[in-house]
Amino acid sequence: MGKDKKEEAVFLRKKITLLRAFSLLIGSMVGSGIFISPKGVLKNSGSVGFSLVVWFSCGILSMFGALCYAELGTRITKSGGHYIYILETLGPLPSFLFLWAEFFAIRPANSAVVALAFGRYLLEPFFAPCAAPVPAVKLVSLLGYYIVLTLNSWSVTWSARLQTALSIVKLLALALIIVPGMMLLAQGHTENFQDAFDRQSLVLDKLPLAFYAGMFAYSGWFQAGFVREELVRPERNIPLAVIVSVVTVIVGYMLTNVSYYTVLGTQDVLASPAVAVSFVQRAFKSLISVVPVLVALSCFGTMNGGILTFSRTLFVASREGQWPPLFSMIHIRRHTPLPAVMLMLFPMALHRISHPWAHCPSPPSPGAAQPVQVAMSFYSDPVSISIGCTVVLSGFPVYYLIIHRQMSTRCRSPFYYFTHKLQLLLEVVQQEIKTY
Repeated sequence: MGKDKKEEAVFLRKKITLLRAFSLLIGSMVGSGIFISPKGVLKNSGSVGFSLVVWFSCGILSMFGALCYAELGTRITKSGGHYIYILETLGPLPSFLFLWAEFFAIRPANSAVVALAFGRYLLEPFFAPCAAPVPAVKLVSLLGYYIVLTLNSWSVTWSARLQTALSIVKLLALALIIVPGMMLLAQGHTENFQDAFDRQSLVLDKLPLAFYAGMFAYSGWFQAGFVREELVRPERNIPLAVIVSVVTVIVGYMLTNVSYYTVLGTQDVLASPAVAVSFVQRAFKSLISVVPVLVALSCFGTMNGGILTFSRTLFVASREGQWPPLFSMIHIRRHTPLPAVMLMLFPMALHRISHPWAHCPSPPSPGAAQPVQVAMSFYSDPVSISIGCTVVLSGFPVYYLIIHRQMSTRCRSPFYYFTHKLQLLLEVVQQEIKTY
């Protein structure tokens, strides 16, 4: 009887094993970035040599940040990633401002970039040598995003299995780029690396933008902390998954960029709207229709990982009282945070209306490098950085009017009545057993 009651209790199950944690990190990092960011890194670093230095430096910064997050993940036992770490260390106001900016600016832009890359690469073989129509790309992008959203609403197990399968696809896609490039390099094709460190083309005030593009490609090393409460043996599996995955990605990214430059050269990389497709056209035309599909599936995995993890941030923020209470509820049979996952529809729609597929800001780099990078970025691109700061600061009045100051009973009653009706409709209830 007691066992049956435990089985029926509504809470998020521990279904993320070490393999699934590794797949989540790999699947989140290896996405559209390595296939679209090389152009931005090269353009803003000025030369092949300096661009490779930027890629390696971004990897090292990501490793430092990942190790810090691994320690936080073993000490702070709640899910939520960035949000819960800020809440536990700096307090409720900074954590809410992060959540506000993440939900209304960073996450929509990130989702849009990855989803568009998915649509563009998936349609590329059908329209080559012409570019795919923009409306078709947007339609396929939205369709892929909503498929992942539905899967995450349906089952944590199936979304985790999908992430594992797509992580294998991602590594295969990188291998198909690395192998021919390394073969040509071994045959002596080093002409594209002549004067690799040409200082005349280096512009220091553009260098932060190169780091932004590189850090965007490594984005995802922090994802394990978002699902901490659902991890099996987190004290052991978080550090292991973080170290192995980040080292794997650093090696993979460095070899991939060397292959790009070996086959294409700097001018071709700068001129290409889709570097991976241009690489395949030059290296082996027999796989021209295969690699874009692999890249699209890679982006599909990044979308899946992003929805799986950020929905937990909304779930935890609601549980902590900084988000509407409906979003801390769990489906009574599927044991998924259904309302929080469904809310992920909103950021995509918001970005589609207000910022049509603009480029996404990168995640923060760890440690002392972050303020330096942000300060230099104010000089390099003051308009974009000012807009980002405005979005963050707009959360101040919301926090003090709604979060910090409790609503009166008169205002609360209609809201809770509406929440109760949605709860019945979605078949969700509050978590019964705390697993942290």
